Amino acid sequence: MNSLFIILIQSSASIILLYLVYHIFLRKDTFFKTNRFYLVTSLLFSVIVPFIDLSRILPNQDGVLLVILDPIIITPDGIQQSVEANTGLYNILLSIYLTGVVIFSLRFVYQLFQIYTLTRKFGIDRKQGLRMVFTNKNYSPFSFFNLVFLDKKDIDSPGYQKIIAHERVHVEQWHSLDLLILEFITIFLWFNPFIWLYRHAVKTLHEYLADEGVLHSGVDANVYSALLFEQSTGIQVNDLANNFSKSLLKRRFTMMTKSRSKQIARAKLLFALPLALSTLLLISFSPDMIAQEDVKAQPQKTEKVVTKQGPEDPPPPPKPQDEVPIFTVVEVMPKYPGGNEAMYKYLGENIKYPEKAKKEGIQGKVFVTYVVEKDGSISNVKILRGVEESLDKEAMRVIAAMPKWKPGTQNGKAVRVQYTLPIKFTLNKEKEQVKGQQP
Repeated sequence: MNSLFIILIQSSASIILLYLVYHIFLRKDTFFKTNRFYLVTSLLFSVIVPFIDLSRILPNQDGVLLVILDPIIITPDGIQQSVEANTGLYNILLSIYLTGVVIFSLRFVYQLFQIYTLTRKFGIDRKQGLRMVFTNKNYSPFSFFNLVFLDKKDIDSPGYQKIIAHERVHVEQWHSLDLLILEFITIFLWFNPFIWLYRHAVKTLHEYLADEGVLHSGVDANVYSALLFEQSTGIQVNDLANNFSKSLLKRRFTMMTKSRSKQIARAKLLFALPLALSTLLLISFSPDMIAQEDVKAQPQKTEKVVTKQGPEDPPPPPKPQDEVPIFTVVEVMPKYPGGNEAMYKYLGENIKYPEKAKKEGIQGKVFVTYVVEKDGSISNVKILRGVEESLDKEAMRVIAAMPKWKPGTQNGKAVRVQYTLPIKFTLNKEKEQVKGQQP
């Protein structure tokens, strides 16, 4: 699977799991700052989790996880066109994804342009320690970083100071930074519906925090609720702005008067955090590292010899090749010259369906494991699971004869890396007698 899609899948899975933790355990609590911190940090965590290497943290396991390449299908007429079909599907999916990225990037630029246009058209006034833009549009009051946008008619309204107090909280707590982070992540994960739930949750928390700040300043809750209702009819500019009454009014009214229980909230948090952190273990393993179809590998064992070396002792002899550790996942994976498509082309042109197997109607999937050495050569070619001797030998023959790869590296040094390649030998459909068939 292409590394780009692996990263997108891992990030999306992390976002889904972490949002569900918030929705189930934290959403109804009134500890808004804690909830905001959880949402923003969990979102950033979801972006970096695909790049976290647990191999340096977790101890070595007894079993070896295998990097299993896409299977190649061999028929009596040659290689099946599955590689080209897979490449075509990948290109279609990539085109759809990149189209979405471009659309949402343009959407982001347009929203910035909207705010810039308002600022340029109406100018900036400095009042009450804030930078204000007074428009003649029927916009609901909103803020963007240190800019507060108000309709001129609101200046003479009784709730003017309360509106200012509300927007001041947005400015001082840097709520626009959260929205900017969300916007960037949405551009790349636009296809994940949970990113839109994140956006709604974060913007709702921003309003809760602003409401809380106004009420703490001594404003009566009933008077303030009436102001919210009055301002709810204004036009919303765009999703980058902290709008005065974006969230559902009923929920905001409820949160204003809801009592707090520190004990219950603390218990929820203590239960939710381990669940959230456990996603590191669930998400950080690449799908390409999972052994498929019940394929089992023997543990790779290397002996560690500790010797005391005196000042005049000769250096220890170099390790035999068999004792050099074999990796399954490294920082820079080995690469076949020309890429995977070139490798599948080589295999298709060189693997021949054995005559003996064709005559006897034998078909099935052969799993061949091999090691790409430090110099890029192929070694340790073995059958992990075979079908029949002639099929097994043919698969091993062609893999052992592969040209040198570009070796993999770990910490800047070339290392040995193990791969597994499934080769499926399939006869024509009209063949009536099939022997030794395997899925």
